[in-house]
Amino acid sequence: MVRSIEAKRENKSNEITQIRRSQLTKATYRVVGRKGYYNFTIRDIAKEAGLSAGLVHYYFKDKQDLLLNLLREMNANLKYYLNKALSELDNPRDKLLAFCDQAFDLVQKEKDYFYVLIDFWTQINHNPRIRNANVKLFRSYREECAAILREGMEKGVFKHMDVDYVATLLISLIQGTIIQYVIDNEAFDYAEYTKRIKENIISMLEKGD
Repeated sequence: MVRSIEAKRENKSNEITQIRRSQLTKATYRVVGRKGYYNFTIRDIAKEAGLSAGLVHYYFKDKQDLLLNLLREMNANLKYYLNKALSELDNPRDKLLAFCDQAFDLVQKEKDYFYVLIDFWTQINHNPRIRNANVKLFRSYREECAAILREGMEKGVFKHMDVDYVATLLISLIQGTIIQYVIDNEAFDYAEYTKRIKENIISMLEKGD
């Protein structure tokens, strides 16, 4: 009986911790999107979340701990939605298009994402933990893309290719286009260019009749 009560208390405590950490992570995302990596304080996060600064320090050791958690959560969310989209498809061609759409659509769905990410990039030469988190992020992108390309080759949908090289090339093309648009959204018609990029990618990779 005592153990049962203790277990319930522990579960309740863990549940509250998860809720609070999630609440603070979302608040950090919004604040960093507005103020940038360097220009926010713990008090800003607390105010955004509607909590005390003391509670922020209770759940996160310091600003870096909070920011690393934010980066991990951003990456986990991207992977979750990508895997969900891919799980509903069988054709590697459709999977590759869905992969592109998930990346390109972030500009509209999560406007702050790339502003936050670019701020994180400014730290990669100074902060090994931030650098490592970004390494994992881009490695994950390449691996997801490479898996689709390999499946396409195995099923005879895509031409034979150097999978690792092509995955790197495609990530560079997608990310480079997004970054240019985020920096200067009047540079080109984003919808038209992303449509043409997807068409060119499929044309480059798909086997002819």
